[in-house]
Amino acid sequence: MEIHSVAFDVHLPAGFVGPNPMDFDVRCFLVPHATGISLIDTGLPGSAAELGLALDRVGATWADVSDILLSHDHPDHVGGLAEVVALTPRATVWGNAPLAARALVDGEIVNDLRIFETPGHTAGHVSFLHGEGTLFVGDLVGSSDGRLERAPAPFTADALQAELSIRKIADVEADRLLFAHGAEIDHPQQALRALLGG
Repeated sequence: MEIHSVAFDVHLPAGFVGPNPMDFDVRCFLVPHATGISLIDTGLPGSAAELGLALDRVGATWADVSDILLSHDHPDHVGGLAEVVALTPRATVWGNAPLAARALVDGEIVNDLRIFETPGHTAGHVSFLHGEGTLFVGDLVGSSDGRLERAPAPFTADALQAELSIRKIADVEADRLLFAHGAEIDHPQQALRALLGG
């Protein structure tokens, strides 16, 4: 089984975060390992049904989910956690929020996923490197129409810290970047360098 992305469409009405309505996607990821599947993020409340269908599409069940890793504690990433935990009672929940049973520590490895502390979007934001080539960046950066972009300022706790974290992931030189918001893009390292002005 390969890494599988599960995307959800989100609509925020006008006045919720600004004067205009906002439409975006949010992605969770099923990441296979030797003894099961790691789930990165759980989406909004009500996401469990679609996640269950995605598991079925890859020939797995909720019983195969050994670990749930949370990139950060915004509701579009952890809103579905209670539902998912109810379906995966043996899974360990990892994250840097009170919702998690186990903290994620920089450099630690959980089922082939190396943890990178990448604060800025939130204080406890983390990214995950799978093997040597695929980096899950959560909300640190995203894509829109094939272009790389920073997380929107209203949702970023510390812009300077986020910029340092973007530089940190650029140093990893991953072949692939997988975003919580937006589809994968070609030539991600070139796009990161352009975003950073170099």
